Amino acid sequence: MGKREFRWGILGPGRIARKFASSLPFSQNGILNGVASSSLERAGSFGTEFGTKNAFETYEGMVNSGLVDAVYVARPHNFHKQDAELCLQHGIPVLCEKPLTTNLNDSLKLIDLSKEKGVFLMEGLWTSCLPSFQKALEWIKEGQIGEPLHASADFGHPAARDFSQRHFNPELGGGAMKDIGIYPLALFMKVFGHGLKIQSSSIQLENGIDAQEVFQVTSASGQQTFQGMVSFLGATPSVASIIGTEGRIQFSPQWFRPVEVSLEIPGKEVLIFDGKTDSFGFQFEADEVDRCVSAGLIESPNWSHADSIEAARLIELAEKQ
Repeated sequence: MGKREFRWGILGPGRIARKFASSLPFSQNGILNGVASSSLERAGSFGTEFGTKNAFETYEGMVNSGLVDAVYVARPHNFHKQDAELCLQHGIPVLCEKPLTTNLNDSLKLIDLSKEKGVFLMEGLWTSCLPSFQKALEWIKEGQIGEPLHASADFGHPAARDFSQRHFNPELGGGAMKDIGIYPLALFMKVFGHGLKIQSSSIQLENGIDAQEVFQVTSASGQQTFQGMVSFLGATPSVASIIGTEGRIQFSPQWFRPVEVSLEIPGKEVLIFDGKTDSFGFQFEADEVDRCVSAGLIESPNWSHADSIEAARLIELAEKQ
C-alpha cells in the first residue's frame, strides 16, 4: 500500500520554488501535482523536471483544477498578497514564501481572510520547521541552559547591485530587512516571545533601499536582549547562539539551514544534534502544512499568524528608523 499523497501546487516556478520542489520527495506525503506560471512553456518545463504533467498558464486554472491540496506561493514579494488571496478565496490552503506580504497592514488583511474562510495560511519561514531549530527550542523549554538571557544571529550575502532585480527594487519588496531580517528576528521571537522593542541602523543605497541593517532587540520584560545583522553587501559568518544562565546553544554556520546545533553546559560534555538532510530542507515545512491541514487547523503552532504579525511589525519599525 503506497503512502498517502498530499498534492502540492506551485504558483511561480522560480529559484525558490525549485528548492521547494526538489525537497518534496524527501517529505512524508508531499508530491508536486501542479505548476502555474504566466508562461505555459515555463510551467510545463518545470513540471516535467519535477514529475508532474499538470501545467497551467493561469493561476486561477490551477486553483480551480481540483488537483492540489495546497499551494506554495513563490512569486516575488509584491505579488504574495494577491496570490495568497486567490487561493484562500477558493478554499485552497496556502504556504506563502516569506515575507507574507510587503507590509503589516496587508498581512493583517490576509490573516483576517484566512480566519474568515477557515482556510490554512502559513508564512513560509522554513527555518521554523527545521529539526535543528526545533531541537534548540526543546532544549530551552527543558531548562537545559537555565534562563535565556541573550541571543545573536546574522545572515548576509552579497547581491548584485541591479535595481531592477528583487533584492534592491522597492517595487518588488526589496531590502535586506524585509527580505531576510525575519530570520534572526524569528529566533529571538521564539525564545523570548512577542511585544519586543527594536532599535536599528542601516546602510541605504541611492534609491532608499536598505542594503544592510544592524538591530538590537529587547524583550517585553526588558530582561533579555538580542543582536542581529542582515546584509546584501557582503558574506557574514551566518552564525547564531543563545546564552542562558547555565549554558549556551550554538548553531553551526548557515544556522538558518538544516545544520548541527550544540548544547554547551560548563562541566558537561557538549551535546550535538545533527539536523542535516540530503535535500535543501523545505520538506519540513511541507510536512508541517500537511499535518496542520489534515488536523483541520488554519495556522501552524511552529510559525503562527501572530508570529507573522509580530515579525512584520518589527520589520516595519526597523525600516522606519
